[in-house]
Amino acid sequence: MSIKNRHEILFIYDVKDGNPNGDPMDSNKPRMDVATGVNIVSDVRLKRTIRDHLAEKGEELFVSGDPITSEKRASLLITDLTDETYNKKAVEEALKLHKREGASKLLLEKCIDLRLFGGTVPLTGLNMSITGPVQFRFGRSLHVVDPVFTQGTAAFVSQEGKEQRSFREEWTLNYSCIAFYGVINQNTARHTLMSDLDLNKMLDAIWNGTRDLITRSKMEQLPRLLLDVVYNEGANFHIGELDKGIKFQSEIMEEKVRGVSDFKLEISGLKEMITKYHSRIQEIRYKVDPRLKLVENGSPFDLENLLEGKMKQLAE
Repeated sequence: MSIKNRHEILFIYDVKDGNPNGDPMDSNKPRMDVATGVNIVSDVRLKRTIRDHLAEKGEELFVSGDPITSEKRASLLITDLTDETYNKKAVEEALKLHKREGASKLLLEKCIDLRLFGGTVPLTGLNMSITGPVQFRFGRSLHVVDPVFTQGTAAFVSQEGKEQRSFREEWTLNYSCIAFYGVINQNTARHTLMSDLDLNKMLDAIWNGTRDLITRSKMEQLPRLLLDVVYNEGANFHIGELDKGIKFQSEIMEEKVRGVSDFKLEISGLKEMITKYHSRIQEIRYKVDPRLKLVENGSPFDLENLLEGKMKQLAE
């Protein structure tokens, strides 16, 4: 059964001495808003983190990361054939057997990422575009960052017979605390079959997938805060821009911040937004790193007091 409630997601995480999302068109530099000095992370990067964690848990994915066309991937899923036995005739027979609606449902039932994020299936006889109920905006750092360019010596020479090892170059950030905002539309979820179980798996993947990243540029990424604002069943309403209710406060220059001990997050704006529409909210599920310092009008704040009687801690 698909989800019945509208959801808003707020996720905050940080990275130290790494590159949260390099731009391949610009020497893999961290993505930046050059006008404000803020670090940007694409929604695609977050979805990849989610997909990678779901794959580790044994979930079937449409976007699996394998070097394969979307047409062939859909064909293999519909026909249940291995890569070695793939052929167009088998696909045509499978589509005749399932028909269009049946084939679409089969893909959605198999692939959790299609149920969450949607996708395009350019398959003859099936060609469809699925709008996902889960939509994230680009993540943005809550403060100004200063990219760092580093050169180093590679482990091997570039050619046999040479003694001089080649050089490597990389761009990193000393520190970046990033906020993602997202909405989950229950009406769209009816068409993709997204369930509450799918939602819980996604929330787990956001938190633990971020923590489990082990690539060289992302090994020091840590989840800090996750909010799931659950609205009353059937309500076509959400507040919007929850990330704008949080303000970054530090006694040192933002570019010199190096960790959670160097700043506080002022959430009085977020609490005001939540309180104003309390009657429309069923509950707020949350997870927070105890090392993250939250304040309300300058005073220490416990997240469980964000909305009285409606806070529920997410399971580990």
